[in-house]
Amino acid sequence: MKISLNHIKSLIPGLDTGNTAALFSRMVEIGLDIESIEYEGNKFRNFIIGEVISAEKHANADKLTKCSVSIGSEVLSIVCGAPNVQAGQKVCVAKIGAVIPKGGFEIKKNKIRGELSEGMICAEDELGLSGDHSGIMILAGSAPVGTDFASYAGFDDYIIEIGVTPNRGDLFSQIGMAREIAAAHGLKIEYPDTPFTESAERSDEYISVEIVSGNYCKRFTGRVVKDVDVKESPDWLKKALTSLGLRPRNNIVDITNFVMMETGQPLHAFDYDKIREKKIIVRTANEGDKFTTLDSKERLLNSESLMICDGEGYSAIAGIMGGERSEISDTTKNVFIESAFFDAVCIRRNSKQLGMQTDASQRFERGVDISRTTYASDRAASLMQLLAGGKVLKGIIDVYPEPFPELLVGLRRERAEKIIGIELTDEKIISLLRGIEIRFTEKKDGNMIFRVPEFRRNDISREIDLIEETARLYGYINIGSRNDFRMDMSSHIDFGDDYRNFISCTREYFIGRGFNEIITFSQQHDKIVRKFNENPALIANPNSVDMNAMRANLLYGMLTAIKNNQNYSGRDVSLKLFEIGKVFGCDNNIFKEENYLCFADSGRVQFRIDKLADLYSYNENDKYYDFFDIKGELIMYLSKLKLETYKFIYYNSNEGFFDICLGSGNNSEIIGRIYNVDRELLDSLGIETGVYAVEVNMDKLSEYITKDVKYAEIRRYPAVKRDIAVVAGKSIHYSEIYDVIRTGGGSMLKEIELFDVYTDEKLGNDKRSITFTLEFSSNEKTLTDDEVSKQVEKIIKALNNKLGAVLRN
Repeated sequence: MKISLNHIKSLIPGLDTGNTAALFSRMVEIGLDIESIEYEGNKFRNFIIGEVISAEKHANADKLTKCSVSIGSEVLSIVCGAPNVQAGQKVCVAKIGAVIPKGGFEIKKNKIRGELSEGMICAEDELGLSGDHSGIMILAGSAPVGTDFASYAGFDDYIIEIGVTPNRGDLFSQIGMAREIAAAHGLKIEYPDTPFTESAERSDEYISVEIVSGNYCKRFTGRVVKDVDVKESPDWLKKALTSLGLRPRNNIVDITNFVMMETGQPLHAFDYDKIREKKIIVRTANEGDKFTTLDSKERLLNSESLMICDGEGYSAIAGIMGGERSEISDTTKNVFIESAFFDAVCIRRNSKQLGMQTDASQRFERGVDISRTTYASDRAASLMQLLAGGKVLKGIIDVYPEPFPELLVGLRRERAEKIIGIELTDEKIISLLRGIEIRFTEKKDGNMIFRVPEFRRNDISREIDLIEETARLYGYINIGSRNDFRMDMSSHIDFGDDYRNFISCTREYFIGRGFNEIITFSQQHDKIVRKFNENPALIANPNSVDMNAMRANLLYGMLTAIKNNQNYSGRDVSLKLFEIGKVFGCDNNIFKEENYLCFADSGRVQFRIDKLADLYSYNENDKYYDFFDIKGELIMYLSKLKLETYKFIYYNSNEGFFDICLGSGNNSEIIGRIYNVDRELLDSLGIETGVYAVEVNMDKLSEYITKDVKYAEIRRYPAVKRDIAVVAGKSIHYSEIYDVIRTGGGSMLKEIELFDVYTDEKLGNDKRSITFTLEFSSNEKTLTDDEVSKQVEKIIKALNNKLGAVLRN
């Protein structure tokens, strides 16, 4: 929606527009979504008033004229193609460097048929002032030569484009916007006067109105204006329309468009003499009928198309566009003004079915003010009498079968204070809401009762709506926070360039590894979040009951994405996904927020056979991703980060996860987990294939990354590997076994790798077999089998003595 600051200022006495930056800032503070601001004078930079000194026929072209044009400081040579250019005329000259509004091309010095041209004499359509291209625009003889055209023509306005949400139909007008701006500054708007003189003849003697489809048309008003003089609109009216993006046509049509933009009430002017039988009937069309609209296009109607009919047939599509037969023309003498209220759903449905969206339909779809239909009609009649010399017939035909009941909404001050988070008085709330014409009526049972105006009927119906308006008018910027978001600053991380580069490199790495990045919702149902965290971060005022807590991990969102992909692409789809995002929690009522990475494999492994052709094939023996695939991806990622001091700790539980530890000895800490996602959880989500995932705390991981990389010498002597399978009780943790092996292996034991966990009834219900690969080496010599065997025996003996574990036969 475009508004004119000059028009707004005329509606608000006392509004200070000297500091436009402060004015625009205040508009944003009360919730007006400013999309663009354009100063009209900018588009007329390098346009100046000139006088044609001489005009001679071009020597090499019959339809061109060589002109000498004075612009005060100099005389320009300009080649002009207009047929009406003559010496002595005052004109608008586009100098070199000017950009023509129509077409957007820049004026440059060039030669036209051998003659130098140093500018351009402009027509109205080239300046975007009208559609007239019959010749150049001739200015008044008093126009001062050398003056900027923008200053002379009054192009000193700011045109502001504001995004309007579907629930705010009242903002689709200059008056609606002015009401908001006035309230923000503690001022009141003044509605334009509608003075006109009525004749002795009555409108209802000339025409009748009948509403047949009362469910779609709630109110219809009409009046007759006789003896109008249809002609070009005055400059102020044409400028008012063009500045808002509308094309001037003639004074009658321009008046209806101007009143629509000013009041938000669409109007339609019919040629009264073309209304057959002098009847107006509002009804729906017959299925399959055809109708030709003002744009000369034939429209196929349906049984729900609401139509304005005369005594013999269709005259207009209600709320959308008039008909070609009854349009205003240069020969029109008498006018019938329609101002009505049509059902928003009906107009939107019809607009979509017919593929038509007009300025009128946009407003009806969002809801217009049923109480202002007569005001808009009076405003149009007043202007038609002023600008077209029309004779306004007495009275207005007003068919309003079922007036809307008064809309009253209650508001509790205590409730408003709790939701907004500030202290308020009854008087303050009443004052704020009065600014947008929401009137206080009485206080009843602790509720302040307010009368909602008709222009907000579709938007305000509940207490929370009034509270929202109170907060908006109070100013969100003025609302302080009373919540305690305490953070443990001792663990604060410097999110500088190094950290951002770390996140960026991680993202690029996983994309390079064939993973696809996903983004999932950070808000989830608290029942879901509590499965992973007993102390979730709950949302005080959630958007919905299903999104009332902040997520505790990225895993659930990952599983949801896998489920959706399998639903659309099949269970065998190869999925390699990752996400980098924030997770949340509460620790002793202290809000926590951390950055995490989650990546996962699921489905059938896909093998690329031709990188250039991007071809894929599948092995004859179907291979599905397993735990070792995701573990391998993690190891490669840690290797990419040049991290080697890590270990995986397996816990004896049905949840199937390993903790990932970084650091060595007592200084190690858990920075994430590897998941073999529980089958029960997968079944609850409808995921048939296994899912293997890793979650890593990126804030903690970043602390282990260093630029001071130390490189170890390549081993001079070969390593010796031995596999041992140990049978131990299920109650014994992996970390306990790992520590015993590490201690018993001595300095020759370099690496320990878990590669199999096996359970069987033959081992016993409380036993399991864990298999490790042990790697031994020395920096001084090649180890013999006897030396390695003795060390392995020592490890087995230590396992038996400390944990009761035995070597599996």
